[in-house]
This record gives sequence, C-alpha cells and structure tokens, in this order.
Amino acid sequence: MNETVVRDFLFANDCALNASDEQKMQQHMDMLSSACDYFGLTISTKKTEVMYQPAPGKQYQEPQIQVNGQTLQAVDTFTYLGSTLSRNATIDADINYRISKASSAFGRLRKNVLERHGISLEKKLKVYRAVVITSLLYGCEIWTAYRRHERQINHFHLRCLCNLLHIRWQDKVPDTEVLKKADIPSVITTMHKSQLRWTRHVSRMPDNRIPKQFLYSELSHEK
Repeated sequence: MNETVVRDFLFANDCALNASDEQKMQQHMDMLSSACDYFGLTISTKKTEVMYQPAPGKQYQEPQIQVNGQTLQAVDTFTYLGSTLSRNATIDADINYRISKASSAFGRLRKNVLERHGISLEKKLKVYRAVVITSLLYGCEIWTAYRRHERQINHFHLRCLCNLLHIRWQDKVPDTEVLKKADIPSVITTMHKSQLRWTRHVSRMPDNRIPKQFLYSELSHEK
C-alpha cells in the first residue's frame, strides 16, 4: 500500500499549506518563509490566514502561527479556489455563499434580461441556466451535501423559476409542475450529474495525479 503526504496545494501565486497539528504547521510556515526570503519574495501577512479544523469532540483552540514575528489571523472560514472551507468541516457556509452569489446574479439580470418583454421565455431560461445555475452550483463536484443543503438550493431554484414563470405562491402550483413548465431539471439532479461527471474525469487520470489519489485513498495521521 502506497502512502503520500501532501503538505501544500499550489495555484498560480497562491499556496495553501496543511498539517496535522499546530507545531507542524509552524514548521511548514517557517520553511516557506525561508524559501521566500531566499528567492527575494515577500509573504503578505495581511492576506495570509490560518484555519484550524479540530477533530469531532475535540475542543477548539485558536492557532498561533507566526511569520517573521507576526501572528497570522485565525479565521472560521477560508476561501480557496472560490470554495468556502469552514472550521467545523461542513459545507454550510459554502452553500450560503453560493446562494448569495446566485441571488446577486439573478438580481443583476432581472431588469435587462429577465423582465424585458422583447426577450422570449426560452431565452430567459437559457440565460438563467448559464449564469445563475452555474453560480449556484460552482464547486458542487466536491460537496458532501445533506438533505438540508439540498432543500436550501432547491428552494432557491424553484423560487427563481416561479419568478420567471410569474407563478405566485397563492397559485399553489406543485414543484414538479414548475420544473415541467420551465423544462428544466431539478437542481439536485443537475448537481448529481456534475458530481458523476467529475468522478468519471478523475477516475481516468493517471495514478500519480493527486485528485485521483484522494478519490481512492484513506486519510491517516501524518508521521
């Protein structure tokens, strides 16, 4: 059985470090700081944050990680590649953020597209799927969604569709009928399709790719 230790995730000019305890995180931070000094780079302490995710049942203690004598800010949520990671290791904050972004996108489209009489309903729904749904489900491929999360995003999706179709809650139209009139699948179905598509993509990767190793591996304590 092979074992791989992943200590950092690089993307463009950003770097996310991870460790199993505070001492190891400080060691990794010191090594990164030394490497940056060697190449003449500067770590922005204002943009660098620390998030600690305690194991279930373990008491939270704010981490004290320093860079060049300055203590980094400890946060409850951390945004990486557009996804929101939480201290409690749930996707609640990410779901709320995605709904907020999708609601903002829907609001910006309302006056110029969604409420204009010269644009057909078919085109409005296409714009809705291309802009609002993609904002709502961004990063959903890696979600571990529970029923409460599905209810949240499904409620938002149906509320938007009712707005587009001019259906009021007093009309008491079933959700299935709303989806049928819009000719749009349930947002939960769309999410599951995206997750299956991403899983198939990762499964075809070479065995040395980190995403595939994560998909087929089990977590263990860092040595």
